[in-house]
Amino acid sequence: MPSATGVPDRAARRAVTAVFLANGMAVSSFIARIPDVQTSLGLGEAVLGLVLPGVSIGVITGLTISGRVIPRSGSRRLLLTGATITAVLLPLAGLAPAAWLLAATLVVLGAGSSMMDVGMNAQGVGIERGFGRSIIVGMHAAWSVGTLIGALGGTLATATATSVPVHLSLVAVAFGALTAVAARWLRVADHAEPGAPARFAIARGPLLPLALVAFAAALGEGAAANWSGIHLRDTVEVSAGRVGWGYVAYTAAMVSVRLVGDRLTARFGRRRVVTGGGLLAACGFGLVAGVPVLPLALLGFAMVGLGLGSTVPLAFAAGGRVARTPGEGVAAIASVAYLAFLVGPPVVGYLAEHVSLAAGFALVAVVVAGLTARRLPVD
Repeated sequence: MPSATGVPDRAARRAVTAVFLANGMAVSSFIARIPDVQTSLGLGEAVLGLVLPGVSIGVITGLTISGRVIPRSGSRRLLLTGATITAVLLPLAGLAPAAWLLAATLVVLGAGSSMMDVGMNAQGVGIERGFGRSIIVGMHAAWSVGTLIGALGGTLATATATSVPVHLSLVAVAFGALTAVAARWLRVADHAEPGAPARFAIARGPLLPLALVAFAAALGEGAAANWSGIHLRDTVEVSAGRVGWGYVAYTAAMVSVRLVGDRLTARFGRRRVVTGGGLLAACGFGLVAGVPVLPLALLGFAMVGLGLGSTVPLAFAAGGRVARTPGEGVAAIASVAYLAFLVGPPVVGYLAEHVSLAAGFALVAVVVAGLTARRLPVD
């Protein structure tokens, strides 16, 4: 069935799915080499802690830019601009000779990645309209698969002593080639009406509750990703070889649910998937916090991945339908959701140091359950 732009929906769907995979691969490839970057620059933990937030600063900056320009530029141009920035800056992140240059590089890299993020989600929402059913969760599954590919590639590069600049350059070439091939089918037309005023994408009206749902999901995702290993090491007291098992359980569960998330949405509806998933994730955090035993901790982190895997994609899709253009809706929701990656770590870290990490997980559980249980315009 052809789309409004004359491009077959299935071809466009495959193209955007490939872009999601490429974005996930690029981001995780750098993350996998952070220890090597730290060693090559001789950075202490404190300095590294000041450098890495450059990515988050860039992401917020990129979201602000995206919300302002996407009504005029359209999501395709925004996506390709962000992809170009990512392809150029990714190798430079491995070449930076000093901490301040690495921080500056990460700011621009984060901005490019977030611009691409908004563009590809807006393209996905536009294509989803042609299908008349949910397909966006499957695209996010491709992103998760891309992160696994990038992480495995980074691990292999470290094991074979491949230098960071060479590794990231190869990733950038593959990333650029995949995006360039897909670009031919990225033709969803989502410009604002001619003469429409430019404005910043702000989560207001029906977008606000959706943004809060996405914030809760991002908070839960960040808590599971950032603190699962520490919880297993310090609270459950597992051996060094098992520290990563919690993150593996969470990631595998999230990939699994995203692969079937569109089918679940078709069967149960978006609202039930969001609210039920939030409750499942909250119970998972409660299990992790209350029973510090390895099998149940792994089950708890898997429950978090299963519960939250579909939430952000569905919130983006709903926002794209109610906003002036899909891109504005995605940018407005993302600008709130991704704040969770800035405020979540210090809040959970404070509770972990002054109370317990279990208290931090319990707080996340309350936020996730509370914000996803509201009646939301997601169907």
